[in-house]
Amino acid sequence: MKNFWDGEPVGKKELLRLLTRDGTWLSWEGEKEDPNDSSIQPKNGCKDQVEEALLTALHSTNVVVLLGSGASFSAKNEGGQDAPGMWHLWEAVKKRSGEATFNEIVESIVGHKPTDGEENIEVLLSLCKMSIELLEVRANKADEDAECPDKERLDTLKSFVASAEREILAQVGFVRSDTELPAHTGFLRKFARRSPEKPRIKLFTTNYDLCIETAGLRLGVVLIDGFSHSAEQRFNRDHFDHDIVRRAASSTKADYLDGVFHLYKLHGSVDWRRRSDDVVIRSLDEPTDKRKPVLIYPRSSKYQEAFESPYLDMFAAFQAALREPDTTLIISGFGFADDHISAPIWSAIQSNLSLRLVFCDRGFVEHHKLFGEDVQEIDLDLGGQLPYQSKIARLVQQGDTRITILNGRFEDLADALPMISGKTDRQLLQDRLEKLREGDGT
Repeated sequence: MKNFWDGEPVGKKELLRLLTRDGTWLSWEGEKEDPNDSSIQPKNGCKDQVEEALLTALHSTNVVVLLGSGASFSAKNEGGQDAPGMWHLWEAVKKRSGEATFNEIVESIVGHKPTDGEENIEVLLSLCKMSIELLEVRANKADEDAECPDKERLDTLKSFVASAEREILAQVGFVRSDTELPAHTGFLRKFARRSPEKPRIKLFTTNYDLCIETAGLRLGVVLIDGFSHSAEQRFNRDHFDHDIVRRAASSTKADYLDGVFHLYKLHGSVDWRRRSDDVVIRSLDEPTDKRKPVLIYPRSSKYQEAFESPYLDMFAAFQAALREPDTTLIISGFGFADDHISAPIWSAIQSNLSLRLVFCDRGFVEHHKLFGEDVQEIDLDLGGQLPYQSKIARLVQQGDTRITILNGRFEDLADALPMISGKTDRQLLQDRLEKLREGDGT
């Protein structure tokens, strides 16, 4: 069956649907009047409610954004590799390892050959890691003079996991100089117009790719991401306490620069390397034993690995941000599958009464139900949702006005965000320069 979203390559706010207290997904536009029966009152759409919620978010004292893998699917490479999903990573690792070798390892680890829909690289790597730990325990207990019968299998699994991780690193590094990033640039552009007197927007992402950094570079915004500005950029959490100001040589007054964001990459990044002295630097060099990738690879041990630096610094900042008063948390492309991220969000919803949540995901409504353009309302079905998603949706039904849940993609949400009225002189200049670059084709 054709996927509804495949026919919508460009983000459109009109595709968003709002979850109502009545347990239905309300369409963007309202019903049209029946010309044959004026007594029937047409139902309103969700447009006004969503725009009000998003405008409130833009003007909150604190804005926290969490982007998951779904946000990166909006990035496009013409005739090239796009953001990989779990299935794509499965196929890429299979190709790198060789189909025969891959299938042999999968069947020995999983117990059977996975059927369509069961190809989950996270589950496979998790089981491989568990098997390696078990075999290592056996090897350590074996007599040093005796031949360990599991040594060959242990070496095979270690080699397979190392190869799989190298392939994953290659696959997630898909962003190029010509990668189209309309949703990311649009999203950043609208938030960049917030008053610089307010706390900086905090962008958290579970993605390893460079979509946000590349979009920020094109817009000329500043991303404070914990790395120094030295020739070899080193990570230090104290850099998040720094800010960017403008000060004239003849004055002692400093003005905050507009268009500055804080970027926290919760699971690491393709351009991070950990040196042998444990210092994390920014580098795109080929990984070596002396410069290892800094990524939390997809597997069940993500929770434990999150307690290592620099991940621990990122998660601590995330939890602290959710506790701040008058905060709006915007989530898109994140499916609440990672409990080490989902649990702090749920805790904040329970304890922070001034926390507002805007949650946008395209997986709430089965895509085949969206083809009926004239369908004003679609019934809520929580059968296929994860526990945290289900609990948040039920809060909406119980009348929690702090929460806005939307069915749609990151690019649809980016299109729906209102543009803050009024620009600073520097923002006006930036717009003029952007138009010049577009006219010159650069």
